[in-house]
Amino acid sequence: MPDFITDPASTADNIARPLARHPRTASRVFSGEAVIISPAENVVRMLNPVGSRIWELCDGSHTLDQIAAALTEEFEVDPAHARESVATFVADLLDKELLTWS
Repeated sequence: MPDFITDPASTADNIARPLARHPRTASRVFSGEAVIISPAENVVRMLNPVGSRIWELCDGSHTLDQIAAALTEEFEVDPAHARESVATFVADLLDKELLTWS
């Protein structure tokens, strides 16, 4: 699990903060699938429907827990599994500088 979930100091600082798309990215959602362009890297990424929904919810007003709760309802998954999956996916997007904490 990512450090910002397991490290109490990181958890206090970040977990309650909303997630937002990095301002240097551009994206569109077509038929439920997000296409993300990272101009700095000249890379285009395509997300599956679940990843796309997470991307949509990273709008600067949803926290990690709120995103996981939405996925739990929308995709009928176990809350613990949703939280772990969202945390891992978000950590990857943060590492790639596609997301940022608001």
